[in-house]
Amino acid sequence: MKIQLFYLTMVIMLLNSKSISAQNYDFSLVDMDTNKKVAFNDIYKTYNLDRNKPTLLISWSGSWCSYCIDLIERYQKADLTMINLITVNIDNEADRNTTINKGYHKNWKKSVNMYGTLKEDDKGFNYYFNVGRAPLILAFIEGYVSDVVMSYSIYPYKLVSSGYITNINFIWNSSSDLNSYAWDHYLNENNPEKLKEAIRWVNRSIELKKEYHNTDTLASLLFKTGEYVQALKTAKEAIEIAQKNNQDYKSTTDLIQKIIEKM
Repeated sequence: MKIQLFYLTMVIMLLNSKSISAQNYDFSLVDMDTNKKVAFNDIYKTYNLDRNKPTLLISWSGSWCSYCIDLIERYQKADLTMINLITVNIDNEADRNTTINKGYHKNWKKSVNMYGTLKEDDKGFNYYFNVGRAPLILAFIEGYVSDVVMSYSIYPYKLVSSGYITNINFIWNSSSDLNSYAWDHYLNENNPEKLKEAIRWVNRSIELKKEYHNTDTLASLLFKTGEYVQALKTAKEAIEIAQKNNQDYKSTTDLIQKIIEKM
């Protein structure tokens, strides 16, 4: 069964109806490790972040948003030398200590990990943004807001597919993202050269971690590029993996029927 793909909607959501030019952000964040308060406007300077790199801020909750945690951990597998990643915990004060003690952020070595101060005045993170939903994703270019999105499906590969990141090496060590990006091409591309590139990506995904999903993706791409014998062999491999792991493989069975009809 394929993982459903969600495309970038990039809907601008000015939560709480506040103006959000980068210069107008006047809230403070607190470092989750040092408990040091940092004004958002100073975060580039404080953490020596390169303003010329794309920047993502992702909000999350440890008490009610497991999807947020999964998303951030997926970004940890990307090449974060290409972007600045800032995570902001939005748990209320009563839940925050429990979240901190669980230590999710301790494994996020490649990002700046903060929590948002929640106040009634204009210094609180909640003054600018809705903290009742997550993850909120803010994208910055040269320190200025380019997009604001509320979605747990803005995976790293979508930064590549949207052109926000132009280097495939950004996801070169993420098996899931390479597979998803290759599958995206299977669904939407007909250019033979681009499909060959997608085969290269999914082969790298399999090299990192061979699973049913990426093996099925490879079979599908081989079918689409006319490599029917190899596609059939690979599809059978995918089914064997699925059977061992009690996974649904109906889509691969359907693919095999299509391959046989072409042979």
